[in-house]
This record gives sequence, structure tokens and C-alpha cells, in this order.
Amino acid sequence: MSRLVLVVLITLAATVEGAPDRVDAAIQALPVLGTVAHGRARIVVRGEVTAARARDAMALVDLVVGDVQRRFTARARTPDRDITLCLLPDDARLRAVALAAFGDTPSDLGFYRPDHRVALANLGNSIGNLRHELVHPLLGDDFPQIPAWLNEGIAALYGSARAGKRGFEFLVNYRLRDLQKALKAGDLPTVDQLAASTADDVRGPRAMTWYAMARYVLLYLDRAGKLGELYARLRGAADDTDAQRTILTAYVDDAAFRRWAAALRL
Repeated sequence: MSRLVLVVLITLAATVEGAPDRVDAAIQALPVLGTVAHGRARIVVRGEVTAARARDAMALVDLVVGDVQRRFTARARTPDRDITLCLLPDDARLRAVALAAFGDTPSDLGFYRPDHRVALANLGNSIGNLRHELVHPLLGDDFPQIPAWLNEGIAALYGSARAGKRGFEFLVNYRLRDLQKALKAGDLPTVDQLAASTADDVRGPRAMTWYAMARYVLLYLDRAGKLGELYARLRGAADDTDAQRTILTAYVDDAAFRRWAAALRL
């Protein structure tokens, strides 16, 4: 092996080994706002928000964790590893923290890095970003093989939701425009295509359409009182896309869903 190649390999190895230290330094520089321990989950909340906003955020974190555990996740014999949720006040600060920690900013709204168990949420854009990003690790710990469409669809439900006495009510939101636009154009994926979709499909060039389809298929099921049941069935068929396709199409008739979606109004 040439000396040049050896130097390059050593440099790359040092960069990879140094990455966790870089992440820790950037994340730990954010003030701790509090910790929520609820069931199997423990969320360490950090960020740069006012004291009043921090109190509201901590209460909301507890509500989201409790609601996700009630609706979806199974009980665990041992607690899951800590999740760090970082709350940033605006686009600029989210980008700065993301770049310092990860060298990249996948989204100005927020994102979750399962390899580091760190979620970032832009509160300046919407408090819904906190709910959305927190849902990802909660579902991922319960269902590690969760399909992207189900993961993003449930998180998107929480993104536009209203807290009530019986938990969160999922609302019709802006994604209806993308859904009905694709429906009118004749290029909305079918329910079967949704179940067969990959992460590259869902987060690719037509992400807005796939996110809308996922969210509204799940809203359709939630309003029929079958969302939690469907989630459990899909989790039981982890890593079996064909079985998941059979399950979803048994729960959702494509034609009936399209009629329902066309009639929805913001």
C-alpha cells in the first residue's frame, strides 16, 4: 500500500471516529430544558427557547409520548435508550446546529438522526415540527423496520393535530392540496403502490405527493377507528412487503378512499 493511500485512509478513519465527538459537542452546547420519562421512553430536551416556551414544549413532549404509546407502541421490558430532542428558534439556528453536528441540513423544518438518536425541530416555523420529529424515534424504537410511508404518514398526522381530553385529534391540513392535485391529475399512487413504496420513493422527487397520500390514507383509517389496529398488523408483518400490501389493501378500498379524499375540504 502506498504512503499516500495510507495517509488518506488514516485521515478518513480519524474523521469517522471523530464524528460522534463532533455531534456530542454541538448538541451538548445547547442548554438542557428538561427531561420527560414516560413509559418506555426518556426524552432529553435541549434548545434555545424562552422559559415560557420551554415549559409549554415540555408539556407537549409528555402529551405526544403518552399519545403515541397509547395508540401505537407496545410495552417494553426495559426502557429504550435516551432520545435527545433539540428545539431551535428559527431556520438559521437549526441550520447552524445541524451543520456543526452533522455537516448537513436535510430540512429546515427538522429531522431525526437515528444513528445518533438526536432529533432537531424548528419551533420558529411551527410547533407541529416538534410533534412530527418526536414521533419518528418513538415509532422507530417500537418498529425498527417501519416502512417510510408509515413512519412519515404518522409523523405527518401529528404535525397537524389538536390536543384534547382523549388525546390528539388529527386535522385536515395543507397536504390536502397536494393530494387532490395528484388525484385530479390522475397520478396519485394507489393504496397498493403506497404499501409497496420504498424510502427513495417517499422522500424522492415526488415527496409531497407520497407524504400527502400516506397522511390521508392514515387519516381515513383513524376516522374509521382502525389506525392503531392497522399499525399493529403491519408491525407483525415487519420486513414482509407483500404481506403489508395485503394488509393495507384489506383495510383500505382504493376507490372508496379516493371518493373520500376528493370530498375533503380545508
